[in-house]
Amino acid sequence: MNLVYKHWAKAGLLFALSIIDYIYLIRKQNIALLDKYILLNLAFLMLHQFEEYVYPGTFKDYFNLNLYNPFGFFRNKLTDKGIFYVNVVLGWGINVVVFLFFSTNAVLVTAVIAILFINGIMHFGMAYKTRYYNPGLVTGAVLFVSFGLYSFNKFYTLGLINLYTSILAGVIAILCSLMIPVTIYLCREKK
Repeated sequence: MNLVYKHWAKAGLLFALSIIDYIYLIRKQNIALLDKYILLNLAFLMLHQFEEYVYPGTFKDYFNLNLYNPFGFFRNKLTDKGIFYVNVVLGWGINVVVFLFFSTNAVLVTAVIAILFINGIMHFGMAYKTRYYNPGLVTGAVLFVSFGLYSFNKFYTLGLINLYTSILAGVIAILCSLMIPVTIYLCREKK
């Protein structure tokens, strides 16, 4: 399993490039809008994870030195197992499940995009608070925030979502985002 923990984010970069190639070179205009957006969301997540864990990497160290607080919300240090489960099992998993089974449901697609939007805002907030770069900041701010805003505007303009379904998508996104600290806790180093 150590080999998987060491190389999953590198494989993610290749998957991301393949997904983007599939959308824009293979399928071109022959892809449903919601399918395209959930696949782009997955590709952007994989690019973000590459920034966090490969180049420049060091998000694990950043988290454990700056966010970990034995008496606060993040009371468990990030482990390789936790990183894998949060990013691959939860992150990739929710995108793949929505793509395969719910890609015609604009509320769920919006919710999954909103999860990454929240992540991008959190990276930006950490940088604002600490006044320095954190691994994942560039892709979080550039891809997640801008893609989230663009997607919401596009879906709203096309009538795929409205005020009430947007609120529902936001609640789903917040609840799913709370799975991150739960997963970190479940994957903690037990003493």
